[in-house]
Amino acid sequence: MFEQNYHRSFRTLALFALALCSLGWLASCGPMPAPAVKKKPAPKKVAQKPAAKPAQASPKTANNNANDEPPSRPFLPQVPESDAPIKPRKAGTLSDLVKRGEATQNDLPELDDGKIAAAGIRKLTGKHLILYTDVPATVEEVQKLPQIFDLAVPELCKYFGVDPSKLEQWKLVGCLIEDKPRFQGCGLYNGDVPDFPNGFHKGSQFWLYNQPSDYYRRHLMIHEGVHAFMSHWLGGAGPPWYSEGMAELLGTHEWDGQQLKLGFNPPDKTQVPYWGRVKIVRDEYAAQRGMTLLDIFRYDGQAHLKNEAYGWCWAATSFLNQHPQTREAFLALKTDTQDRSIEFSRRLHEKLKPQWPEIAEDWQLYVMQLEYGYDVARAATVRKESVPLPAAGATVNVAADRAWQSTGFEVTAGKTYEISASGRYQLAREPKPWMAEPNGITIEYHQGQPLGILLAAVTSPAAAVNAISPLATPDIIGTSGRLTPRHNGTLYLSLNDSPSKLADNSGACTVQIREVMP
Repeated sequence: MFEQNYHRSFRTLALFALALCSLGWLASCGPMPAPAVKKKPAPKKVAQKPAAKPAQASPKTANNNANDEPPSRPFLPQVPESDAPIKPRKAGTLSDLVKRGEATQNDLPELDDGKIAAAGIRKLTGKHLILYTDVPATVEEVQKLPQIFDLAVPELCKYFGVDPSKLEQWKLVGCLIEDKPRFQGCGLYNGDVPDFPNGFHKGSQFWLYNQPSDYYRRHLMIHEGVHAFMSHWLGGAGPPWYSEGMAELLGTHEWDGQQLKLGFNPPDKTQVPYWGRVKIVRDEYAAQRGMTLLDIFRYDGQAHLKNEAYGWCWAATSFLNQHPQTREAFLALKTDTQDRSIEFSRRLHEKLKPQWPEIAEDWQLYVMQLEYGYDVARAATVRKESVPLPAAGATVNVAADRAWQSTGFEVTAGKTYEISASGRYQLAREPKPWMAEPNGITIEYHQGQPLGILLAAVTSPAAAVNAISPLATPDIIGTSGRLTPRHNGTLYLSLNDSPSKLADNSGACTVQIREVMP
């Protein structure tokens, strides 16, 4: 929602076993266990293969034909794109928007503090936030909320490129509520404030219900603060997916008691109790209600009356904010936030259209494999111009700290290719370097296969249009294997690892590719 925001809590604690499935695609905190920490191999420990990770397709057994057709479509049917002309954005700069905000930054409600105190409501004051609450003073973390909000403001300025000196006098009034009637009776919750499940923002005020975790209470406060900041200093918050997505993206934070980091990518659910956005996306995908980016762009003002929309909007903004092909265009949206219509999203899509099939393919993999700490930048597929594989074959290197990587060579449907690999590479740094070879190491598994094993797939820009990406169902190669593609395309290779654990990998393996007789 735009200047009026409803938020539902995410308290579902039931375990949900997600099925492995495949999908169709348009070129467009819960109870899940955190990914296991990589451990060095124990010499006498017998490796046991854990259940394959949910919400993703599994690699095929070695030497199967590439690009087998998927049996099902766990994504919602795609609505065709409009062919109407795209309306240009309104003229104006970020500086123009900030000047408008400066003119009204002291527009606060008139309140009777005596009457408020008589109702049993305390007043906590910071530089940028006056917070009224009836939560008992014994809840120590509540006392820190104005301080935390004050730390959030310069972080928001930095992200959106607003001069923090312009906000010296900017202040909001917030209410953290346990007993709603108290606030209604003293002028803090008037008739123009609708019923809401968790949080609501209007003008220079926001209202929150108290939450069961310190983290989620802070998250909602920052979330509503993002809405207030964007509405005031950027002239608006954009359409629903962007408005709520940005509040979710920047509201997701890390707080160590001294320093605050916004836009935090939590490595496990224990750091963000009751947040639940990763679980929403995983559950929705498992229920065959996966969303493409274009689906999310079409959310209307009623979409966020349902919990699921918050998960998808966080996922979309997190992906677009980090992906190398989208980050620049995504960050530029801050000057277009006055437009709340579908034209905002259509302009973004048009700007990215030349790369959209590639972006959509990476989004597909993101949704299928989403987990805490997913490293969008390193997991982004490494693509390059490709040429036909030379008759004598070719040799390439495959880096361990990236996901799928193009070999730069085209292969032909029906022909057979022999792929052989050698070398050693590192898959972890702690507690000591964990070395692997192309057959992988069986002390730990990812997607049901040994960690670090060499995988192969054949794809093309058209391969993931209205179909599952071949990168989602690769062939297992190891030190040696044969591949007979069903479709023409470029050969891609990857060393099997979680997309959340690529940062501590290093080194590469050497791979030889040549055509052979079947």
